[in-house]
Amino acid sequence: MPVFQIHLNGKRVSTAGVGKLGVLSAHVTWVRRAGEDEELTLHVGGLVTPTDERVRWLDRKLKVGDEVSIRVAKDAPVDRPKSRERRDRSKDLRA
Repeated sequence: MPVFQIHLNGKRVSTAGVGKLGVLSAHVTWVRRAGEDEELTLHVGGLVTPTDERVRWLDRKLKVGDEVSIRVAKDAPVDRPKSRERRDRSKDLRA
């Protein structure tokens, strides 16, 4: 299974992976809306398909000059996610 080894400014900050079935993503996002301050963030998360759980390893603010690198590795040990949220299908149906 592929895992993402995330480094920020040369230091490893997380290793993320969801197992054999799922979605794994890493995003650097910049947003500036009218009348608001800008946001620059790093997000690493995914979906564990067999258990239908959303998982998150990182939500971190960045600043201009930060360097983010992602190494895609295979079958490396992963860190425990900071959060796990199981989908509530009955809530989804009501919505």
